[in-house]
Amino acid sequence: MDYKICIFSDEILKGLTKFDLEKLNLIFARTLNNISSLQMLPLKESKDFSIQENTIIFSENEHLDSIIIDNYQKLGKDKEMIEEQVVVFKKDTQKTIFIPLESDLDLLEKIFQTSLKVCQFHLFGVNNKEVIDKLENLKTEIKNLSYKVVSKNILTDVYLSYQGQGDMIDESQVKIASAFKNYMYSENELGLEDIVYQLLKMRNLTISICENITKGEIVASLLKNVDFNQFLRKSEIHFFDNIDNNLLHQYSLKLLQESESDIVIVTNGQIGEGKLNFVFCIADKKQVHFYKCNFTLTDEVDSMAKNTLLFHLVKKLRQNNFSF
Repeated sequence: MDYKICIFSDEILKGLTKFDLEKLNLIFARTLNNISSLQMLPLKESKDFSIQENTIIFSENEHLDSIIIDNYQKLGKDKEMIEEQVVVFKKDTQKTIFIPLESDLDLLEKIFQTSLKVCQFHLFGVNNKEVIDKLENLKTEIKNLSYKVVSKNILTDVYLSYQGQGDMIDESQVKIASAFKNYMYSENELGLEDIVYQLLKMRNLTISICENITKGEIVASLLKNVDFNQFLRKSEIHFFDNIDNNLLHQYSLKLLQESESDIVIVTNGQIGEGKLNFVFCIADKKQVHFYKCNFTLTDEVDSMAKNTLLFHLVKKLRQNNFSF
C-alpha cells in the first residue's frame, strides 16, 4: 500500500529536532508498504492540508489535536486508537494516521499488520538485479507474493509476504530460502555481528583480532554486544609492510600462540588506483584460511570490508569441518 507522509513541525525545519528517516524507510520495507511522497512542512500549513490518499501525519503531540480538529470534516468517522498514541481515521478504503513525533516509530508496524505471512532473509554479496529476478520467478509459484529489497554495504535485506500458514515453516518459505541459500546468513533481525557473538557463545570459543586497513571497525562492531569482551582475548591494530600471504600466515600463528585464543583474525590491505585490495585470514590451531577481495573506493568501503570478513567468519563458525 502507498502512503503519503507529512511532517508538520517548525522545530524540525529549524534543525532543533531530528526525524529518523532511515528507520521510517526500514519499517516501510519490513511491512512491504511504499512511501509515495514525503513532505516536511511548517505547522501553519496543516490547516489547509488536502487529504486525498492514504496519509500519515507526524507532528509534536501538543499540536496533533489541533491538526485533527482543523481537518476533521475530511477524515471520516471510523476512528481507531493504537496504544493511546496513534489515531487512525478510515474513510472507505482510505486511511489517515496521526502519530506524535515523540512516539516510537515501531508503532507503525501495528498499523500495517496483515493477514499474509511475512518473512525476511538477509543476504551477502548478491546484486539487486539477481535478487529481483529470482523473486519475480518465485511469483509464478507462490500465491500473493510481494517483496521489498533494501541493499547497503554489500548486504541485502529481503522482506516478503505471501499467503502462508501462520508461523509454520511451509513449502513457500522453503522455496524462497532455497533460491537464496548461497547468499543467506540470517532469517531474523540478527546482524552479522550478533550472529558471530551467538556462535562464539554457543560453542564457548575465544577470539583475537588484529586489524590493519579496517582500523578497528571490526572489533568496534562486535563490541556492540555488551558481553563480547568475555570472548575477546586480544585486539590490536598492526600495520604491515606489504600484503604477502606468508607474512599474514606467520603473524596469525604468532597471535594464536600469544593470545591462546581458539580463533584468530588478521586483516591487511592496500589502497591504489581507486581500489582497496583487502586480504584477511581466519585461523585456528590447525588451519589458516586466506581470503582476498577488491572493492572500489567509496565512503562505505570500510563497512564493506568488515561485512565481508564477518560473513566468512559466520560461515566458518557454522561449518562442522572447521575444527577448533
